[in-house]
Amino acid sequence: MNKFVFSIICCCISVPTLAQLVKQKAEVQQGQSELDWYNCSFDQDGVYGAEVNRAYEYLQSKKMKAKKSPIVAIIGTGMDVEHEDLKHAIWVNPKEKANQKDDDKNGLIDDINGWNFLGGRDGRVMEQVMREGDREFFRLKDKYADFMWDGKKYYKIVNGKRQEVPAPANMDEYKYYTSQIKPESPVAGAYSGLQFSYVIEEYMHKFDRDMKKRFPGKELTLTEFETCYDPKAERDSLSEVAFVFAGYGFGIYKTDKWQAVLERLGGMCVKTAQDSYEKALNEFGTDQREDIIGDNYLDITDTGYGNNVLFTSDAPVGVMKAGIIAAKRDNGLGSNGIADHARIMTLRVDPTGNGEPYLKDMVLAIRYAISHGADVILLSQQNTLYPEDQKQWITDALKEAEKKGVLVIAPVWDLSIDMDKTTFYPNRNMSPNTELTNLMVVASSDKQGNPVLTSNYGAKSLDIYAPGTDIYSSYPGNTYRLGSGVTLSSSTVAGVAALLKTYFPKLTGTQLRDILLKSVTSRKGVEVEKGILVNNNETQDLFLFDDLSLSGGIVNAYQAVLEAEKMK
Repeated sequence: MNKFVFSIICCCISVPTLAQLVKQKAEVQQGQSELDWYNCSFDQDGVYGAEVNRAYEYLQSKKMKAKKSPIVAIIGTGMDVEHEDLKHAIWVNPKEKANQKDDDKNGLIDDINGWNFLGGRDGRVMEQVMREGDREFFRLKDKYADFMWDGKKYYKIVNGKRQEVPAPANMDEYKYYTSQIKPESPVAGAYSGLQFSYVIEEYMHKFDRDMKKRFPGKELTLTEFETCYDPKAERDSLSEVAFVFAGYGFGIYKTDKWQAVLERLGGMCVKTAQDSYEKALNEFGTDQREDIIGDNYLDITDTGYGNNVLFTSDAPVGVMKAGIIAAKRDNGLGSNGIADHARIMTLRVDPTGNGEPYLKDMVLAIRYAISHGADVILLSQQNTLYPEDQKQWITDALKEAEKKGVLVIAPVWDLSIDMDKTTFYPNRNMSPNTELTNLMVVASSDKQGNPVLTSNYGAKSLDIYAPGTDIYSSYPGNTYRLGSGVTLSSSTVAGVAALLKTYFPKLTGTQLRDILLKSVTSRKGVEVEKGILVNNNETQDLFLFDDLSLSGGIVNAYQAVLEAEKMK
């Protein structure tokens, strides 16, 4: 009820922009423990890094040599493949040539360094994607968006008037629409506000008639309005919502005069809600996929779309991830990557912004990575809404990755949500009968070894923490920046996994996950402050670190190498 009230009062649904990356200038004269501190260790440098330097010292002391150049597929944004500190690390498709032909017969022309699934045949690229909730809203709008329920009966607005109609034919799908799509879709919320604005106007005038009948000749105020609610009357949820909404109007317009509220809400409500809906449509209602790509995003067999344009406006995020994973070590440029023998494959599905990647693109990107020999796959984000059919696509793709020995890494969102209570996808339990053993979920930690306040958490659902704040890395145009974000922490884990594959190439994705969980810098028993949600409001509380994640610690490359040696 309150969700409807506030959406109409505010005239639109606001969606917070979640900054996964914060850029700022770096003072290059600072030491490593202030820049690419993920390489450092607490014992030697006073920061809770991933002990990468110590891992290399150990490998060198054992005279161990690199045995593999593992492929890390970054599924997300674009890439600067010409960056001075990354050129050595860019994956090259050995079966493809830059000749405008599909040399490897995979349906993609000139996929030399990866593929842009958000590209058109004419070279254009999509600069944004819609939210999954909005895509589902448009898919089911004509079926369910017009229904309203008063607790007993169903109604629709017909020619501006409320009219009783039969219940929806498919109640399961209708419940899916109301319980999952509407909370996830700003456009659906605005459309519901528009539909309900007709009900508000209807009841505003009913309240006015009832009060004038009860108090003839008297100036109507808040006092008289309060008599419109009868707690003993038969329940009518639409009437109750309209009453609450009208009650808010007195406070919003700072008056106790009924006429002032009636003139604004009784006469302008529909117009205001219509403007709100049109604004939501303009902001969230299109991403030009039909025009640029022209595929059917609901048909997993409709493939062969996209282009090879990788240097896109969102490339900075991908370049920073790649720098953490594979920038050349000790070359006097920028930062030291964790695994500079790794090769970076770029698969673009997710431009930065308010949208969420199409699940079809994610599935095809995962398949591409597997078929082209990826050892580690780094996803761009989780999501709370996976339509059932498309969820099965993702599940099947992750099972295929598991079967082929590929580790898959997913960063959490910065929403302060307990993922043991709110389900995010992908997760290890997506398949009803089996648990995925190759999927890792990662959150950010800082130099002091504390979890980032705003990141999601979960004693069962979150696997591991990793350095992800104030990290110096590569940036487009042969430049370097400091950045923060959970995408950087997941890149740290991907880099450590790639380091292990470099020296222990036979390790499977399942084994890599087991090693990384066992070898953390343990923070068990340490009390830390953590952001949480209480009644949808952000606050803070104290937790033991081991109550926030499965491993109870921070990724540790040195300890992981020791653990891998045991398995060898």
